[in-house]
Amino acid sequence: MLLRHSVSVALILGLASTGLVAQDSADVLNAGVKAVAVATTETEAAPAAAITGMIKVEGKLERIEPVDLSSDPHCVELHGEESTMSNPIGVIRNDEGGLKDVFIQLTRNVPDKKYDRPDEPVVIDQIGCTYTPHVWGVMKKQDILIKNSDATLHNIHALPKSNKEFNLAMPNKGDERTQKFKKAEDAVKIKCDVHPWMATFAFVLEHPYFAVSGADGSFTLPTADLPDGDYGVKIWHEVLGEAEGTVKVAGGAGTFEHVFETGKE
Repeated sequence: MLLRHSVSVALILGLASTGLVAQDSADVLNAGVKAVAVATTETEAAPAAAITGMIKVEGKLERIEPVDLSSDPHCVELHGEESTMSNPIGVIRNDEGGLKDVFIQLTRNVPDKKYDRPDEPVVIDQIGCTYTPHVWGVMKKQDILIKNSDATLHNIHALPKSNKEFNLAMPNKGDERTQKFKKAEDAVKIKCDVHPWMATFAFVLEHPYFAVSGADGSFTLPTADLPDGDYGVKIWHEVLGEAEGTVKVAGGAGTFEHVFETGKE
């Protein structure tokens, strides 16, 4: 199902004035760390039981102002002589309009039962004076392994509304901390008080039916053990907001697409 909804131009421009909206350019995808190699995972084939789809944005997006890193010499060293970092947050899309870092979850009609949480933790790293990943999902009570791969002080300050707040110092490269959230909650912001441009967003779910869109806007949402039927879908983006729709699952498979429209060409 392809859904469209418009995003207020005033919202986009207002966020741009605060530095939240990125440049409409494919080179945004390569902006950021210049001297640090960030580990990536090879693309895996979509599982047979999955909802696949694409999230896009259409319309003009204002350029984000680079972040001044001069407060931390280590961050400056990682990012080069310009002492800036482009687009740590905001809208990242490719030339075809694919939108990165959109969280997708199933809502309505998901069976109300207890789901086994994974034994392995979700891993969050602080590398290049940014959080990796920027948006992610975790099941309730699943471990979250937080790493510091930078040779500088970071702190992990979670700002939940339903869960317990935590604020942990991580002064050394190689430091690790383990945390968990005990209640379901959307878009829990975690920030670094030392580096105010750093933020990551956690979605805590009761079930495993969620995904995050990649650099090209595509996503794969596994549907293992999910009965066929119609399900609600909710998507979230840090700048462009939320939208809802419906997906039909048959034989474990389904497709879902959404287009955010800014209303400005």
